[in-house]
Amino acid sequence: MLLKGGGDVTFLVRPRRAAQLAERGLVVKSVDGEVVTGVRTVQAGEIGGPYDVVFLDLDRAIDEFLPALAPNGAVLPVLNGINHIAVLQDRLGAARVLGGVVIFLVTMTPAGEIVVPGHGTGQTSFGELTGERSARCEAIRAALAAGGVASTVSEKIVTEMWGKFCGMTASSTVAVVTCSRAGAVATAPAGAAFVAATFDECARVTTAEGYPPPANIREIVLGMWSQPGSDYGPSMLHDLENGRPTEGDHIIGDMVRRADRLGVAVPILRAALCNLQIYEAHRLQVEPSALTAKP
Repeated sequence: MLLKGGGDVTFLVRPRRAAQLAERGLVVKSVDGEVVTGVRTVQAGEIGGPYDVVFLDLDRAIDEFLPALAPNGAVLPVLNGINHIAVLQDRLGAARVLGGVVIFLVTMTPAGEIVVPGHGTGQTSFGELTGERSARCEAIRAALAAGGVASTVSEKIVTEMWGKFCGMTASSTVAVVTCSRAGAVATAPAGAAFVAATFDECARVTTAEGYPPPANIREIVLGMWSQPGSDYGPSMLHDLENGRPTEGDHIIGDMVRRADRLGVAVPILRAALCNLQIYEAHRLQVEPSALTAKP
């Protein structure tokens, strides 16, 4: 959509993804139909640049894009979780990092097609971590608007990110523990109470960190898991179903570690983390060393 609006966009991808995009273009399927767009791609070691803005959805890419970021450029991460902000600030300096939130589910098929099932509010917001208004955020908003992407420059983006962290962790935990989509959980007699208990467990942690979740986040999470027949599942469930690496440590693991530091009991979260550690060990056929939390 940035390309549609006239933006100069380059995709940093791995070799397999580069081959898919070269062969078929960027394929996006939604209820509105299918869109195929030719895109420019680069790979690690040959990024070029400089680039004014880096939209980041994978924190492991920091080393790859860092040399190509313009001196006055900014990174706008839209990852799930919260810990990446501190990582980016440590590497880049606080002034070069923005905050961002996207509440919208997309998945990728093995063939590399992007599928937009329509779950989520569609909210896209971002802003300076200091809460100040800035010309660069307005320029990003204008570029998104030119392509038809509605977005908001938020003066409370840090609070919004913590709210999403709470909601995403709760949804991911429900999915990991039940191994089910929302429709199955909604029809289970204990489903609604389990979802509420999971959310409240996450909320106690973020509240202890100084960021109680807004009421609408609880309503969104409980609402999405209360619809019989719904095929909704968070991205972590899609990864589990397809044998892919997950964001388990970045989301659930981080919440458990924060709970341990703050002295908040999180038995449901810890059960989900244990499940993920076993999954990763089986997936890699090694001992579970990548995902760690206090016993």
